[in-house]
Amino acid sequence: MATVPKVALEERVEFGTDAWIQTLEAHLNGAEILGGANFRHSVSLENVPPHLMDGRDSPIGFVIDISAGRAVVKATDSRQSDGETTLDYNRAQLLATTFLGSNLDTAERRLKDAHHLAQSDLPIPFDAPGLDVELKSALRSAHDHMALRTIANPDVVQRAHALGLARNLAELDERGYTVLHDAFSDEFADELREEAHRNHDAAPPDVGFRATMLLKRGALWEEAVIHPWVIAVAEYLLGRGCLIYQSDSIIKGPGLDTHPGLHADYGASRVAEPFPEYCVEATAVWAIDDFDKPAGPTVIVPGSFRNRRQVPPGTTREDGVLIEMPKGSIAFWHGASWHGAMPRQREGKRTSLHNAYARFFMRPLERYDDIAEEVVDRNPPIFSTLCGLDDPFGKSGYHGADFARMRYAAAARYGSTAY
Repeated sequence: MATVPKVALEERVEFGTDAWIQTLEAHLNGAEILGGANFRHSVSLENVPPHLMDGRDSPIGFVIDISAGRAVVKATDSRQSDGETTLDYNRAQLLATTFLGSNLDTAERRLKDAHHLAQSDLPIPFDAPGLDVELKSALRSAHDHMALRTIANPDVVQRAHALGLARNLAELDERGYTVLHDAFSDEFADELREEAHRNHDAAPPDVGFRATMLLKRGALWEEAVIHPWVIAVAEYLLGRGCLIYQSDSIIKGPGLDTHPGLHADYGASRVAEPFPEYCVEATAVWAIDDFDKPAGPTVIVPGSFRNRRQVPPGTTREDGVLIEMPKGSIAFWHGASWHGAMPRQREGKRTSLHNAYARFFMRPLERYDDIAEEVVDRNPPIFSTLCGLDDPFGKSGYHGADFARMRYAAAARYGSTAY
Protein backbone atom coordinates (compact mmCIF):
# COMPACT_ATOMS: atom_id res chain seq x y z
CA MET A 1 0.00 0.00 0.00
CA ALA A 2 1.31 3.44 -0.94
CA THR A 3 2.48 5.81 1.77
CA VAL A 4 -0.02 8.56 2.64
CA PRO A 5 1.73 11.91 3.25
CA LYS A 6 0.60 13.99 6.20
CA VAL A 7 0.06 17.01 3.94
CA ALA A 8 -2.89 16.19 1.70
CA LEU A 9 -3.00 17.17 -1.97
CA GLU A 10 -5.68 19.78 -1.32
CA GLU A 11 -3.38 21.53 1.18
CA ARG A 12 -0.83 22.39 -1.48
CA VAL A 13 -0.68 26.00 -2.62
CA GLU A 14 1.20 28.13 -5.15
CA PHE A 15 3.59 30.67 -3.71
CA GLY A 16 2.15 34.16 -3.21
CA THR A 17 -1.44 33.28 -4.07
CA ASP A 18 -4.43 34.08 -1.86
CA ALA A 19 -4.55 30.44 -0.73
CA TRP A 20 -0.85 30.58 0.21
CA ILE A 21 -1.36 33.82 2.14
CA GLN A 22 -4.35 32.41 4.04
CA THR A 23 -2.44 29.24 4.94
CA LEU A 24 0.50 31.26 6.27
CA GLU A 25 -1.73 33.55 8.32
CA ALA A 26 -3.62 30.63 9.86
CA HIS A 27 -0.39 28.93 10.89
CA LEU A 28 1.09 32.07 12.43
CA ASN A 29 -2.03 32.71 14.48
CA GLY A 30 -2.06 29.10 15.64
CA ALA A 31 1.48 29.38 17.00
CA GLU A 32 0.34 31.13 20.20
CA ILE A 33 3.85 32.44 20.93
CA LEU A 34 3.73 35.80 19.17
CA GLY A 35 3.36 37.61 22.51
CA GLY A 36 3.66 41.36 22.33
CA ALA A 37 5.99 41.33 19.33
CA ASN A 38 5.73 43.95 16.63
CA PHE A 39 6.97 42.88 13.22
CA ARG A 40 6.34 43.89 9.63
CA HIS A 41 7.73 42.27 6.51
CA SER A 42 6.65 43.38 3.05
CA VAL A 43 7.59 41.62 -0.18
CA SER A 44 6.98 42.73 -3.74
CA LEU A 45 7.26 39.95 -6.33
CA GLU A 46 8.46 40.62 -9.87
CA ASN A 47 8.53 38.40 -12.96
CA VAL A 48 5.37 36.70 -11.70
CA PRO A 49 4.09 33.76 -13.83
CA PRO A 50 1.50 35.04 -16.32
CA HIS A 51 -1.21 32.70 -15.03
CA LEU A 52 -1.08 34.46 -11.64
CA MET A 53 -1.16 38.02 -12.94
CA ASP A 54 -4.81 37.92 -14.05
CA GLY A 55 -4.40 40.95 -16.26
CA ARG A 56 -2.63 43.10 -13.65
CA ASP A 57 0.29 45.28 -14.73
CA SER A 58 1.70 45.93 -11.25
CA PRO A 59 3.77 43.61 -9.05
CA ILE A 60 2.04 41.32 -6.61
CA GLY A 61 3.29 40.50 -3.17
CA PHE A 62 2.35 40.09 0.45
CA VAL A 63 2.74 41.78 3.83
CA ILE A 64 3.22 40.01 7.18
CA ASP A 65 2.10 42.29 10.00
CA ILE A 66 2.36 41.07 13.61
CA SER A 67 1.19 43.15 16.56
CA ALA A 68 -0.74 42.66 19.80
CA GLY A 69 -0.23 38.92 19.60
CA ARG A 70 -1.92 38.53 16.22
CA ALA A 71 -0.63 38.08 12.69
CA VAL A 72 -2.25 39.56 9.62
CA VAL A 73 -0.97 38.44 6.24
CA LYS A 74 -2.43 40.17 3.23
CA ALA A 75 -1.80 40.50 -0.46
CA THR A 76 -0.53 43.73 -1.90
CA ASP A 77 -0.38 44.90 -5.48
CA SER A 78 1.05 48.30 -4.67
CA ARG A 79 4.27 49.62 -6.07
CA GLN A 80 7.36 49.27 -3.91
CA SER A 81 7.25 51.32 -0.72
CA ASP A 82 9.80 52.09 1.97
CA GLY A 83 10.98 48.98 3.77
CA GLU A 84 9.66 46.65 1.09
CA THR A 85 11.81 43.84 -0.31
CA THR A 86 11.59 43.19 -4.04
CA LEU A 87 12.34 39.68 -5.29
CA ASP A 88 11.96 37.73 -8.50
CA TYR A 89 8.96 35.44 -7.97
CA ASN A 90 10.80 32.23 -8.88
CA ARG A 91 13.86 33.03 -6.78
CA ALA A 92 11.68 33.91 -3.81
CA GLN A 93 9.74 30.67 -4.29
CA LEU A 94 13.02 28.70 -4.25
CA LEU A 95 13.83 30.21 -0.86
CA ALA A 96 10.28 29.62 0.38
CA THR A 97 10.40 25.90 -0.46
CA THR A 98 13.74 25.22 1.24
CA PHE A 99 12.86 23.11 4.28
CA LEU A 100 15.35 23.81 7.06
CA GLY A 101 14.45 21.35 9.82
CA SER A 102 15.54 21.29 13.44
CA ASN A 103 19.30 20.68 13.03
CA LEU A 104 20.77 24.18 13.16
CA ASP A 105 24.02 23.33 11.36
CA THR A 106 22.16 21.64 8.51
CA ALA A 107 19.65 24.50 8.37
CA GLU A 108 22.43 27.06 8.12
CA ARG A 109 24.07 25.21 5.23
CA ARG A 110 20.73 24.68 3.44
CA LEU A 111 19.84 28.35 3.76
CA LYS A 112 23.27 29.40 2.47
CA ASP A 113 22.96 27.01 -0.47
CA ALA A 114 19.41 28.20 -1.22
CA HIS A 115 20.55 31.82 -1.35
CA HIS A 116 23.28 30.81 -3.79
CA LEU A 117 20.86 28.89 -6.05
CA ALA A 118 18.34 31.73 -5.90
CA GLN A 119 21.14 34.22 -6.67
CA SER A 120 19.90 36.39 -3.83
CA ASP A 121 21.42 37.53 -0.55
CA LEU A 122 18.23 39.16 0.71
CA PRO A 123 17.10 37.80 4.09
CA ILE A 124 13.84 35.93 4.58
CA PRO A 125 11.62 36.99 7.51
CA PHE A 126 13.07 34.87 10.33
CA ASP A 127 16.59 35.76 9.20
CA ALA A 128 16.17 39.48 9.93
CA PRO A 129 18.57 40.87 12.58
CA GLY A 130 17.41 41.79 16.07
CA LEU A 131 14.35 39.54 16.26
CA ASP A 132 12.95 38.35 19.57
CA VAL A 133 13.85 34.69 20.15
CA GLU A 134 10.23 33.52 20.35
CA LEU A 135 9.22 35.52 17.29
CA LYS A 136 12.19 34.18 15.34
CA SER A 137 11.11 30.65 16.31
CA ALA A 138 7.53 31.31 15.22
CA LEU A 139 8.61 32.72 11.85
CA ARG A 140 11.02 29.86 11.29
CA SER A 141 8.28 27.34 12.08
CA ALA A 142 5.97 29.15 9.66
CA HIS A 143 8.64 29.02 6.97
CA ASP A 144 9.00 25.23 7.25
CA HIS A 145 5.22 24.78 7.50
CA MET A 146 4.81 26.57 4.17
CA ALA A 147 7.82 24.85 2.56
CA LEU A 148 5.99 21.53 3.02
CA ARG A 149 2.91 22.90 1.24
CA THR A 150 4.26 25.12 -1.54
CA ILE A 151 4.41 23.85 -5.11
CA ALA A 152 6.73 25.25 -7.76
CA ASN A 153 5.70 27.52 -10.61
CA PRO A 154 4.22 25.17 -13.24
CA ASP A 155 5.54 27.41 -16.03
CA VAL A 156 8.80 25.48 -16.27
CA VAL A 157 10.41 27.60 -18.99
CA GLN A 158 9.68 30.85 -17.17
CA ARG A 159 10.98 29.36 -13.92
CA ALA A 160 14.17 28.03 -15.55
CA HIS A 161 14.90 31.36 -17.24
CA ALA A 162 14.41 33.22 -13.96
CA LEU A 163 16.92 30.88 -12.28
CA GLY A 164 19.51 31.57 -14.96
CA LEU A 165 19.10 28.26 -16.81
CA ALA A 166 18.10 29.52 -20.28
CA ARG A 167 21.44 28.46 -21.77
CA ASN A 168 21.10 24.99 -20.22
CA LEU A 169 17.69 24.50 -21.86
CA ALA A 170 19.14 25.56 -25.21
CA GLU A 171 22.02 23.09 -24.82
CA LEU A 172 19.59 20.27 -24.03
CA ASP A 173 17.67 21.09 -27.20
CA GLU A 174 20.77 21.31 -29.36
CA ARG A 175 23.14 18.62 -28.11
CA GLY A 176 21.14 16.58 -25.58
CA TYR A 177 23.22 17.39 -22.51
CA THR A 178 24.26 20.33 -20.37
CA VAL A 179 26.32 21.10 -17.27
CA LEU A 180 24.95 23.03 -14.30
CA HIS A 181 28.06 24.77 -13.01
CA ASP A 182 28.55 25.75 -9.36
CA ALA A 183 25.38 23.84 -8.51
CA PHE A 184 26.29 22.75 -4.98
CA SER A 185 28.75 23.81 -2.32
CA ASP A 186 32.01 22.16 -1.28
CA GLU A 187 30.45 21.65 2.14
CA PHE A 188 27.52 19.68 0.71
CA ALA A 189 29.89 17.75 -1.58
CA ASP A 190 31.99 16.71 1.40
CA GLU A 191 28.89 15.55 3.30
CA LEU A 192 27.74 13.53 0.28
CA ARG A 193 31.17 11.95 -0.17
CA GLU A 194 31.39 10.91 3.47
CA GLU A 195 27.94 9.34 3.38
CA ALA A 196 28.59 7.62 0.04
CA HIS A 197 31.80 6.02 1.30
CA ARG A 198 30.04 4.92 4.48
CA ASN A 199 27.42 3.12 2.37
CA HIS A 200 29.99 1.52 0.07
CA ASP A 201 32.29 0.44 2.91
CA ALA A 202 29.39 -1.34 4.62
CA ALA A 203 28.57 -3.40 1.51
CA PRO A 204 29.84 -6.94 0.90
CA PRO A 205 33.12 -7.00 -1.08
CA ASP A 206 31.58 -8.48 -4.24
CA VAL A 207 28.76 -5.93 -4.64
CA GLY A 208 30.60 -3.66 -7.08
CA PHE A 209 30.96 0.07 -7.46
CA ARG A 210 27.33 1.15 -6.87
CA ALA A 211 25.12 1.87 -3.87
CA THR A 212 21.46 2.21 -4.80
CA MET A 213 18.03 3.02 -3.28
CA LEU A 214 19.54 6.18 -1.82
CA LEU A 215 16.25 7.87 -0.94
CA LYS A 216 15.81 5.26 1.77
CA ARG A 217 19.34 5.87 3.10
CA GLY A 218 19.18 9.35 4.62
CA ALA A 219 18.24 13.02 4.37
CA LEU A 220 21.26 14.08 2.30
CA TRP A 221 20.04 12.07 -0.68
CA GLU A 222 16.52 13.43 -0.24
CA GLU A 223 17.88 16.96 -0.42
CA ALA A 224 19.88 16.20 -3.54
CA VAL A 225 17.03 14.63 -5.50
CA ILE A 226 14.92 17.81 -5.23
CA HIS A 227 17.71 20.22 -6.23
CA PRO A 228 15.72 23.11 -7.75
CA TRP A 229 17.93 23.59 -10.81
CA VAL A 230 17.84 19.87 -11.57
CA ILE A 231 14.07 19.70 -11.12
CA ALA A 232 13.65 22.63 -13.52
CA VAL A 233 15.62 20.96 -16.34
CA ALA A 234 14.07 17.56 -15.56
CA GLU A 235 10.56 18.95 -15.87
CA TYR A 236 11.59 20.71 -19.08
CA LEU A 237 12.52 17.38 -20.67
CA LEU A 238 10.10 15.05 -18.88
CA GLY A 239 7.08 17.16 -17.99
CA ARG A 240 5.37 17.88 -14.72
CA GLY A 241 4.87 14.97 -12.35
CA CYS A 242 8.10 13.21 -13.28
CA LEU A 243 9.39 10.40 -11.05
CA ILE A 244 12.72 9.37 -9.62
CA TYR A 245 13.80 6.45 -11.80
CA GLN A 246 16.93 5.45 -9.87
CA SER A 247 19.22 7.04 -7.29
CA ASP A 248 22.71 5.64 -6.84
CA SER A 249 26.25 6.63 -5.98
CA ILE A 250 29.38 5.40 -7.73
CA ILE A 251 32.90 5.22 -6.30
CA LYS A 252 35.51 4.81 -9.01
CA GLY A 253 38.95 3.56 -8.06
CA PRO A 254 42.22 3.40 -10.06
CA GLY A 255 41.89 1.60 -13.38
CA LEU A 256 38.15 0.94 -12.91
CA ASP A 257 36.19 1.01 -16.17
CA THR A 258 32.59 1.33 -14.96
CA HIS A 259 30.91 1.88 -18.33
CA PRO A 260 32.89 0.38 -21.22
CA GLY A 261 31.47 1.23 -24.61
CA LEU A 262 28.47 3.48 -25.19
CA HIS A 263 24.77 3.06 -24.41
CA ALA A 264 21.47 4.92 -24.20
CA ASP A 265 19.68 4.81 -20.85
CA TYR A 266 16.44 3.48 -22.35
CA GLY A 267 17.81 -0.07 -22.37
CA ALA A 268 16.72 -1.04 -18.85
CA SER A 269 13.10 -0.08 -19.61
CA ARG A 270 13.22 -1.83 -22.98
CA VAL A 271 11.97 1.26 -24.80
CA ALA A 272 11.25 0.13 -28.35
CA GLU A 273 13.01 1.60 -31.38
CA PRO A 274 12.47 4.08 -32.80
CA PHE A 275 12.47 5.86 -29.45
CA PRO A 276 9.67 8.36 -28.85
CA GLU A 277 10.28 11.86 -30.18
CA TYR A 278 9.96 13.16 -26.63
CA CYS A 279 12.27 12.31 -23.74
CA VAL A 280 11.10 9.56 -21.37
CA GLU A 281 14.11 9.36 -19.01
CA ALA A 282 16.97 11.70 -18.13
CA THR A 283 19.95 11.59 -15.78
CA ALA A 284 21.73 14.02 -13.47
CA VAL A 285 25.30 13.17 -12.46
CA TRP A 286 26.81 15.08 -9.56
CA ALA A 287 30.55 15.70 -9.55
CA ILE A 288 31.24 15.17 -5.85
CA ASP A 289 34.88 15.07 -6.95
CA ASP A 290 36.45 16.64 -10.04
CA PHE A 291 35.53 15.11 -13.40
CA ASP A 292 38.74 15.79 -15.30
CA LYS A 293 40.24 13.47 -17.91
CA PRO A 294 42.40 11.33 -15.55
CA ALA A 295 39.41 10.87 -13.21
CA GLY A 296 37.47 8.90 -15.82
CA PRO A 297 34.66 11.32 -16.74
CA THR A 298 31.47 10.74 -18.69
CA VAL A 299 31.79 10.62 -22.48
CA ILE A 300 28.80 11.53 -24.67
CA VAL A 301 27.98 11.85 -28.37
CA PRO A 302 26.39 15.29 -28.86
CA GLY A 303 23.04 15.23 -30.64
CA SER A 304 22.83 11.43 -30.61
CA PHE A 305 19.42 11.51 -28.90
CA ARG A 306 17.96 12.46 -32.28
CA ASN A 307 18.90 9.03 -33.69
CA ARG A 308 16.11 7.52 -31.53
CA ARG A 309 17.85 4.15 -31.29
CA GLN A 310 20.39 2.25 -29.26
CA VAL A 311 24.07 2.52 -30.10
CA PRO A 312 24.89 0.66 -33.33
CA PRO A 313 27.78 -1.82 -33.46
CA GLY A 314 31.14 -0.26 -34.14
CA THR A 315 30.42 3.00 -32.29
CA THR A 316 33.12 3.58 -29.68
CA ARG A 317 33.87 6.04 -26.92
CA GLU A 318 36.28 7.79 -29.29
CA ASP A 319 33.20 9.02 -31.18
CA GLY A 320 32.15 11.10 -28.16
CA VAL A 321 33.34 14.10 -26.17
CA LEU A 322 34.34 14.19 -22.52
CA ILE A 323 32.14 15.95 -19.98
CA GLU A 324 34.87 17.48 -17.87
CA MET A 325 33.57 19.50 -14.92
CA PRO A 326 34.85 20.59 -11.51
CA LYS A 327 33.55 19.43 -8.15
CA GLY A 328 30.19 21.06 -7.47
CA SER A 329 28.90 20.66 -11.04
CA ILE A 330 25.97 18.56 -12.26
CA ALA A 331 25.80 17.07 -15.76
CA PHE A 332 22.30 16.42 -17.10
CA TRP A 333 21.44 14.52 -20.27
CA HIS A 334 18.58 13.23 -22.38
CA GLY A 335 18.28 9.48 -21.76
CA ALA A 336 18.38 8.65 -25.48
CA SER A 337 21.87 10.17 -25.75
CA TRP A 338 24.73 7.77 -26.46
CA HIS A 339 27.17 7.95 -23.58
CA GLY A 340 29.54 6.00 -21.35
CA ALA A 341 32.53 6.75 -19.13
CA MET A 342 36.28 6.59 -19.41
CA PRO A 343 38.41 4.45 -17.06
CA ARG A 344 40.09 6.17 -14.14
CA GLN A 345 43.78 6.84 -14.83
CA ARG A 346 45.02 8.13 -11.48
CA GLU A 347 45.30 7.00 -7.87
CA GLY A 348 42.57 7.66 -5.37
CA LYS A 349 38.81 7.43 -5.79
CA ARG A 350 36.21 9.54 -7.59
CA THR A 351 32.77 9.80 -6.01
CA SER A 352 29.63 10.70 -7.93
CA LEU A 353 25.87 10.73 -7.45
CA HIS A 354 23.55 9.58 -10.25
CA ASN A 355 19.88 10.59 -10.06
CA ALA A 356 17.77 9.46 -12.99
CA TYR A 357 14.24 10.82 -13.60
CA ALA A 358 11.40 9.52 -15.78
CA ARG A 359 7.98 10.57 -17.05
CA PHE A 360 5.17 9.93 -14.62
CA PHE A 361 3.76 7.01 -16.64
CA MET A 362 7.09 5.14 -16.71
CA ARG A 363 7.86 2.22 -14.44
CA PRO A 364 10.97 3.19 -12.41
CA LEU A 365 13.79 0.81 -11.52
CA GLU A 366 13.52 1.74 -7.84
CA ARG A 367 10.30 1.69 -5.86
CA TYR A 368 9.57 4.52 -3.45
CA ASP A 369 5.78 4.46 -3.13
CA ASP A 370 6.25 2.62 0.18
CA ILE A 371 8.85 5.01 1.55
CA ALA A 372 8.53 5.84 5.26
CA GLU A 373 5.97 8.53 6.00
CA GLU A 374 8.39 10.54 8.14
CA VAL A 375 10.69 10.86 5.12
CA VAL A 376 7.92 12.27 2.93
CA ASP A 377 6.68 14.53 5.70
CA ARG A 378 10.01 16.34 6.05
CA ASN A 379 10.21 17.32 2.39
CA PRO A 380 8.42 19.76 0.04
CA PRO A 381 5.64 18.41 -2.24
CA ILE A 382 8.01 17.71 -5.14
CA PHE A 383 9.53 14.85 -3.13
CA SER A 384 6.15 13.12 -2.79
CA THR A 385 5.62 13.56 -6.52
CA LEU A 386 9.00 12.03 -7.36
CA CYS A 387 8.22 9.01 -5.19
CA GLY A 388 5.02 8.33 -7.15
CA LEU A 389 2.66 9.19 -4.29
CA ASP A 390 0.69 11.92 -6.09
CA ASP A 391 -0.34 10.12 -9.29
CA PRO A 392 -3.19 7.56 -9.60
CA PHE A 393 -1.09 4.57 -10.72
CA GLY A 394 -1.21 1.52 -8.47
CA LYS A 395 -3.80 3.12 -6.22
CA SER A 396 -7.07 1.71 -7.59
CA GLY A 397 -9.49 0.03 -5.21
CA TYR A 398 -12.43 -2.34 -5.55
CA HIS A 399 -14.71 0.54 -6.54
CA GLY A 400 -12.61 2.24 -9.16
CA ALA A 401 -9.46 4.22 -9.78
CA ASP A 402 -8.10 6.92 -7.48
CA PHE A 403 -10.07 9.74 -9.11
CA ALA A 404 -8.83 12.35 -6.63
CA ARG A 405 -5.28 11.77 -7.83
CA MET A 406 -6.45 11.60 -11.44
CA ARG A 407 -8.01 15.04 -11.04
CA TYR A 408 -4.90 16.34 -9.27
CA ALA A 409 -2.62 15.06 -12.06
CA ALA A 410 -4.82 16.72 -14.67
CA ALA A 411 -5.04 20.02 -12.80
CA ALA A 412 -1.27 20.03 -12.21
CA ARG A 413 -0.74 19.31 -15.94
CA TYR A 414 1.26 16.15 -15.38
CA GLY A 415 3.11 15.15 -18.50
CA SER A 416 2.99 18.64 -20.02
CA THR A 417 6.30 19.89 -21.31
CA ALA A 418 7.67 22.57 -23.55
CA TYR A 419 10.02 20.06 -25.11
